[in-house]
Amino acid sequence: MKCKNCQKSLLVEANFCNNCGAKVIKERITLKLLLLEFFITIFGIDSKFFLTLRKMITHPQDVIHEYLNGVRKRYINPFAFLAIGAGLSVIVFNYFADDFIAIQNSMNSEQIKNLKETANKDISSLKNLSKDDVKKIEFEQKSAQLQLKLMDGIWDFMLRYYNLLTFVFLFIYALLSKWTFLKPHNFGEHVIMNGYIYGFTTYYTLVAFIFAILIHPSIYVISIVGSIIYYMYAFGKIYKLSIGKNILKLLRFFIGLIFIFILILILGTIVGIIIGSLGLIK
Repeated sequence: MKCKNCQKSLLVEANFCNNCGAKVIKERITLKLLLLEFFITIFGIDSKFFLTLRKMITHPQDVIHEYLNGVRKRYINPFAFLAIGAGLSVIVFNYFADDFIAIQNSMNSEQIKNLKETANKDISSLKNLSKDDVKKIEFEQKSAQLQLKLMDGIWDFMLRYYNLLTFVFLFIYALLSKWTFLKPHNFGEHVIMNGYIYGFTTYYTLVAFIFAILIHPSIYVISIVGSIIYYMYAFGKIYKLSIGKNILKLLRFFIGLIFIFILILILGTIVGIIIGSLGLIK
């Protein structure tokens, strides 16, 4: 019997090739075998995945420093680590889509309540209004209806393209962390760092979401604060920051995040006004 990878002779009872180290495959590929190998590789007790997950809790700086310094076999790749979390989140969030939207809306429930009241206002029941007042109320009503549609569209887009958005946010976070910590790491290294850190918070928020469904929606909201604290904890470990310096770096990070948020908000508002104006013209 010969190794199918390097063609060296093997002992009959051999499970691995002595020359190249490849596993000796004797059985045919079946669905059962594929599923078994998948779970052993990804979720095995001694797998890279669980080692990475465990050390990201206790010593995130070790995972990141070792990976950046060339230790690539010990831990799961940061992109795979994040992708698995994003994939699990897509499955869970879409399965509990109504709960996902309800929990997200609970963060600004008062605003949504006011928008719904404005959108559903019966103008015909209002008396002693001038034409200008009617036009103003109609514009507010259409604007409220548009905002509610946009919100529904945003949640639908998030549920559909959560995987894609995860990696978009990865590069945004990497850009912000590079701006926050100018030296000694380059942008590519910040992508790696955020891949691991953002990956861990993905698993953390997923667990929080499940508990939010079972117990109370506020758990998911609180988990967002927990994610911020974890980011401070991880970067504090990586750069050996004191609590005071960590807080200052967090403020710098948030300034950049607010700037990006304002740009997105301005673009969204412009698009909304254009769509709303077209609706009024029709």
